[in-house]
Amino acid sequence: MKKLISAVTSLCMAASMVSAVVPATVGAADASKGFAIKTYDISKPAASDAKSSITINKKDIPADGYVIPSAVYYSEGTNKTDSLLVAITTDSKDISFKLYNPTKEGYTDSEKEYTLGGDTFSTSSYISFAGSYDDLDGYAAAGKYVFGIDSSQSAAGTDNYFIGCSWTNNGKDYKWAGEKSDSYPFYVFDTVIPANIAEGEYTIKFCEYNTDASGVNDNPSPLVEGEKTRFTTKDKTLNLETMKIVVKGDGEEQATTTEAPKVTTTTTVQKQETTTTKPVVQDGDIQFTFADKNGNSDITASAGEEITIYANVKAGGKPVSAMDVQFKATNGLEITQIGGKATALEGVAVSTNPDEYRANFTSTDDSGEPIVPADGKAAFTLKVKVPADAKDATYTIGFADQCKVFKDSTNFNYKTSFAPATIKVGGGSGDVTTEAPKVTTTTTAPKQETTTTTKTVVQDGDIQFTFADNKGNTKVNAKAGDEITVVANVKADGKPVSAMDVQFAASKGLTITQIGSKSAACGGSAVSTNPDEYRANFTSTDDSGEPIVPADGKAAFTLKVKVDADAKDGTYTIGFADQCKVFKDSTNFNYKTSFAPLEIVVGDEPVVETTTTTTTTTTTKKEEKTTTTTTEAPKTTTTSTTTAPKTNGGDGKKVWGDANEDGDVNVCDVVLVLTYISDSSIDYFTEQGKINADVAGEKGITSEDSETLIKYCLKQINKPE
Repeated sequence: MKKLISAVTSLCMAASMVSAVVPATVGAADASKGFAIKTYDISKPAASDAKSSITINKKDIPADGYVIPSAVYYSEGTNKTDSLLVAITTDSKDISFKLYNPTKEGYTDSEKEYTLGGDTFSTSSYISFAGSYDDLDGYAAAGKYVFGIDSSQSAAGTDNYFIGCSWTNNGKDYKWAGEKSDSYPFYVFDTVIPANIAEGEYTIKFCEYNTDASGVNDNPSPLVEGEKTRFTTKDKTLNLETMKIVVKGDGEEQATTTEAPKVTTTTTVQKQETTTTKPVVQDGDIQFTFADKNGNSDITASAGEEITIYANVKAGGKPVSAMDVQFKATNGLEITQIGGKATALEGVAVSTNPDEYRANFTSTDDSGEPIVPADGKAAFTLKVKVPADAKDATYTIGFADQCKVFKDSTNFNYKTSFAPATIKVGGGSGDVTTEAPKVTTTTTAPKQETTTTTKTVVQDGDIQFTFADNKGNTKVNAKAGDEITVVANVKADGKPVSAMDVQFAASKGLTITQIGSKSAACGGSAVSTNPDEYRANFTSTDDSGEPIVPADGKAAFTLKVKVDADAKDGTYTIGFADQCKVFKDSTNFNYKTSFAPLEIVVGDEPVVETTTTTTTTTTTKKEEKTTTTTTEAPKTTTTSTTTAPKTNGGDGKKVWGDANEDGDVNVCDVVLVLTYISDSSIDYFTEQGKINADVAGEKGITSEDSETLIKYCLKQINKPE
């Protein structure tokens, strides 16, 4: 089946959208850059420790193949690159590749410890050439990666295995993870040598080809763009180093054989010894242990010190669909920050209310099934500060009375328990040396229920959005001058999405000060923004070029909204303007969309917090009692984009740039043109659409047209009069 967006097309899109292709003379701080394909050893990740040649013996190849951990390294003199485009292949149909994305966990079977920039942490990802660590939200590779992998790619000139990779800095500065750009790999993959391979010499090499299939323009791969300069092999400013694999027969000597490096899967975090505290006994179905980064629940600290605390979970294989908790700190201990993701539950986004020490999240996979937590990892992460004037005493951090863990979408039917962390300042109270910390247990009574019902917003879109604050409230109180984080949570019910293109609208008296740079609901896809016009768009395809199914209930977009300092009392709203386009494939926005705006009340009007959850069930030990509270639902705005009229009636008159004839010129027209250029057999154009798409000199549809449209979308040029 032909992919909706081919690997090559998605790569070209990602690279081209950063900067329009402009010829330039090399004059940057580093006059050349380079890529190298080498072996990879996670314990010695630098290019200087890797091999460009490896020899193996046929008798050492197991039945399922000999795996060579491999990597592409990128070398540069300064960290000023805007975008990279590089593809690799092999000269043998027998050799295959397995790709590992640096933005995803699971390269190692268990976490491995690293130290970057003075921070020590553990992750099961490998470390890429540029990235950062935050002790609340963990390691993140810099920029945006777009991958394509296939068993062949004729457009790239190979009938053998192919990996294409595009990287952009996403408009942000980045730092190398090590001392040099190639201290860590650009990306990592496995080279698999089959048992039946013939003796001989094989090469893992680069695909050097013109990504403009028409040949009108020279848009080469590999390509580096940065500092308004292009680096290519043609102008001898881009160096390439391939990897050689020699396969010898059974009788050959092994003196020259280089063993493939092995992936280390052991955890290297060392625990500090504690000898005086009795082990904590917990009886919950879901158990939590509060501890520092070394796993210690007994911690010694000084007045004014800030400590990172992890609420590590133990679920024993039980699935969890949500958690809703409130933390408690004693004796003036202050929780200064709550982390934004749950590491134990595949990094799901955590909604927080730091002022009230509350946090919650939903944890379901793409099919809506609850996630099984990874035992021993953090469900929540906190920053805790000891008071500057703290006296010698013992402080504790744990949960308050609220610790709800849900098995499904309606009931919290798990019994929970936790062991708090104790923090000693000075001599402490001395009582923790002989007694175990108190274990708090929350038990659910199955029948006694109090139910509060809120009127649910009715939406009829195929793709639905609910604007809310970061606690899930669709109506909030605020004061003049307040800044609010607003999320546009999506509900797609399993429908795949290849792109979104929207414009936001805010009532007079509200200002959108910032639009987030990634879409949490669509795999963290990088969002292109135009804050001045309240516009944002992104493409959302996986490594193979297929559209992504959004994670229901997560944010497709995130905004910072400020109430004007002179705002009068009243109700303000934030939502979409007339433009809310959601695309299923590379040619049409054929989803009907709807949204419910967020209402912000300034003044004395009381607000009943509402969410899109119809029923909230609370279990108590009192007699059964049902209370129903109904609140007025926010107005629902529905935008239908399935029946957009043709813009020109098919009269042959050109409507500049409107390739898909939807009445607008945007990134969707770029996708359509790029798809056709990459593979002309994928022809979704009408005759009128082809007329509209030919914007660069009546030459037929070429990469010059796509570049012109990209420049227009990036507001680098205007439409001709």
